[in-house]
Amino acid sequence: MTRTPVADWQQLSALYELADALDPDSLAEWLAQLRLEAHPLLPQLEQMMAARAQVQHNGFLRTLPRFATSPEPRATPWQAGNRIGPYRLLREIGSGGMAEVWLAQRDDGAFQRQVAIKLLFQNTASSERDTLAQRFDRERDILASLNHPHIAGLHDAGVTPSGQPWLALEYVEGQTLTMWCDARSLGVDARVRLFRQVLLAVQHAHANLVIHRDLKPGNILVTAQGEVRLLDFGIAKLMEPEGGASVETELTRMAGRPMTPQYAAPEQLLGQPLTTACDVYALGVVLYELLCGERPYELTVESAAQLEQAILDMEPRAPSRRSVTAAISTARGTTGAMLHRQLGSDLDAIVLRALAKQPTQRYSSVEAMRADLDRWLGGEPVEARAPSTVYRVGKFVRRHTLSVSLSAAAVVSLVAVAAVAVVMGLQAREDSARAVAARDFMLNIFARANQEKSRGADITARDLLETGRKDVLTRLAGQPRLQVELLQGIAKTQSDMGEFVFADNTFAELARIYASLRQPRETSMAKADRAFNSLGMNDPTSAAQFLREANAVNGRPVTDAELNARTAEVTGWLSLSEGNTSHARDLLSEAHATAIRTLGEDHLRTFKLGQALFRAERDSGHTETALAFQEGLRRSAARIGGFGADELAVMDWEQVNLLNGAGQFRRAFDLVELVRPTCINALGPEAQPCRYLSVKRAQLLLRLGRLDQAKQALSGLRPIADDVTLPFLQIEALIVELRVLSVDVGRVVSTDLANAFERVRKFAQASRESKLQPSLTAGALLALAESRLRTGDDRDAMRWIDSALNALSTEARMPLRSRTAANAQTLLAIAWLGQGRFEDALRSFLRSEDYLTETLGPAHAATQLLRLNKVMALAALGRVPEALATVETARAVLHESLGVEAPAYKRILLFQQHLELAEKSKTGSEHRGYGSSTASEGAQSALKFFGG
Repeated sequence: MTRTPVADWQQLSALYELADALDPDSLAEWLAQLRLEAHPLLPQLEQMMAARAQVQHNGFLRTLPRFATSPEPRATPWQAGNRIGPYRLLREIGSGGMAEVWLAQRDDGAFQRQVAIKLLFQNTASSERDTLAQRFDRERDILASLNHPHIAGLHDAGVTPSGQPWLALEYVEGQTLTMWCDARSLGVDARVRLFRQVLLAVQHAHANLVIHRDLKPGNILVTAQGEVRLLDFGIAKLMEPEGGASVETELTRMAGRPMTPQYAAPEQLLGQPLTTACDVYALGVVLYELLCGERPYELTVESAAQLEQAILDMEPRAPSRRSVTAAISTARGTTGAMLHRQLGSDLDAIVLRALAKQPTQRYSSVEAMRADLDRWLGGEPVEARAPSTVYRVGKFVRRHTLSVSLSAAAVVSLVAVAAVAVVMGLQAREDSARAVAARDFMLNIFARANQEKSRGADITARDLLETGRKDVLTRLAGQPRLQVELLQGIAKTQSDMGEFVFADNTFAELARIYASLRQPRETSMAKADRAFNSLGMNDPTSAAQFLREANAVNGRPVTDAELNARTAEVTGWLSLSEGNTSHARDLLSEAHATAIRTLGEDHLRTFKLGQALFRAERDSGHTETALAFQEGLRRSAARIGGFGADELAVMDWEQVNLLNGAGQFRRAFDLVELVRPTCINALGPEAQPCRYLSVKRAQLLLRLGRLDQAKQALSGLRPIADDVTLPFLQIEALIVELRVLSVDVGRVVSTDLANAFERVRKFAQASRESKLQPSLTAGALLALAESRLRTGDDRDAMRWIDSALNALSTEARMPLRSRTAANAQTLLAIAWLGQGRFEDALRSFLRSEDYLTETLGPAHAATQLLRLNKVMALAALGRVPEALATVETARAVLHESLGVEAPAYKRILLFQQHLELAEKSKTGSEHRGYGSSTASEGAQSALKFFGG
């Protein structure tokens, strides 16, 4: 194997991440296994682990070494090439109130990384250096507590030999927020969407009891990929745990009022106790500048005194009322008049609320400010404006422009405003009554559940939801608007839980009540949701019927973007289930693009559509495109937030499955090794996603030829093999166990092997009687056949192969030339090979190759593994040159798929050497047997390459 420093480091990094996720007992066991294998990178890994232990022991990121005495100033300033800890300075990139910042390169040979080194100013009066060091220490503590994709993270920290503290921060190569937007002429919508990333970062800091206190465009960088990074927590302040105002400390008093005055809140200027409201104010200033290109206060001479007086006393003009230059409007991709219209009213109200003089009059939190911007993006009424009837009617008209008649605009508008004023008054009373009824309904549900539990009944979430659905339909029969509100939540929860049968009933009732209320849009949406739910039940016929009904609803708004995106999404999923991946990709791409335009990239509906499009790309065989899509979804999930560990684990599983399905077995295994410990730590080994990953890991170990590790994995698979609630996963675990034991014992039938064989046989019989998917039955039967072939019982193996082919023939939707059928033909060929019927074996091998070429393509790793089996028959028939050419073609593909260190790949090289020796000998006997003495041994050699 050709080793390079880059390849070694990539492998070492993956090993370290795996080690970092293991508990002490598992880590010790794993390291012992690496020692047994004499892993070449083990010494470096142990050095890294020792360094980690030292860091944990000495509290590296918890206690920054303090000045023992005030150090003397440096005789010379820092210069490029100077060494700071393991880093070498490259160039100065900035300076702030207490430190200079340098771009630096890791220079100790451990790995390559560029960082931003922050060095406390040395040339400062000794009376101030201790105070600055305390602030430096606090910045380190704060950054160590924050972990968010939009906050530049802390990588390292230390003290120079002369006693000067330093921090190594994430180096962000980008432009400031305003410069980045201006350089790309981003419109108002795009600027607000980008600003949401800033809000998410600040929201995370506040959730960790940190007030930034110096938010400004210069501390907000945007990368070339459009990712925000929040910088400089040098003057950040920790809140009390209750989230109240931060108490002034001796450090604060000694440091004065550190801030950037142009973005400081009035209470900062006055030295009052600070809350998160001061960051809300600064965000308001940043948003003001981002939108109209100017800061809020219009001063002819911006002296410190005038600026402070303006912030304390002057009410800023709304952004839409500021005069803008041609350069400002051009930088926003529009004209001055259009920009004023875009900023008017709603955005004005949002910005001015954030800039309120009194903290209590601002948004109560950054999250509240973000929610209002989301409402603006969605065309909904914003909370910052007084909810007048005219305003709400206006928002409705703008959201449904095409459904509002323009022919009688003047008269109809006046009548509509008057009518809606009356309706809104009645609506308020109805809303209040519905709220009371909903409260009473929920209290009644929980009271009844408590009564049932007191009688000893085991109340599940399914029972609670179904009881709620029935009560909605009976107890609230006279309140249809309340019914649909409650049924909507119940249906979504049932569907998310996988209770598709119960959800189907709920969606049906929901559509019926919406139709009775004469709400065609909601009726159509409910039917589309029911169609999607049917796909969860693996019932595409019903899904297609409900989708037709959704599109046929009378009065359905044909231009409603969200509704059209939903129906396109369901149609795309339906096409995927029917195998029409090209049509599915077109539909889902269109729906995803619509969702991005109307809802934004980080909306949950957009995310769900992205998941559907990922699967379409995957099923189309576009592996790299699908992988890139999946990585983007993981980043989006981090920005959206609220995803559970189980949902993230499922995404990891899908990525592993994608790599495995594409024949990239080595990459799939490396990813399993990385994500499986994380899944187990977060959810436990019994969680379904973790079980999927455990089974896939064992399958990949077999595929790569790592039999010893596969044997060790069996103990973890046995609980899965015993769980009858998930038959698909159960049979996968059972088959892995049977295959491992069959490979291990060879022709000796052990008690364990006999027991495993019997369990798989019982599953196959039970699956036939319970009418599970024939593909499951066939897979189990083929595993029995493979086991019999490995123990030398060719006759019995052929009986199981025939049974498998019969099972496949009963599946109407299973293509005749499927991967399972190809496996059956391969095993049949190996059986012929064992009986010396080489011509029959070659015909079956060619038929199998035909199936896989049509199903997976000629260059797929599974196709090439199968072709290696065909080589046995070719060599046995004396066609050694043809056999060698086939091996060489397969080896070129499997080199990347398996990895050169995989035992399975090394076996291919050995096999190639045997054939080359046979070719050189030019003797008929060796041509017929390619070095094997019997046909049975040839069959056993073929089984070494059978992928299953």
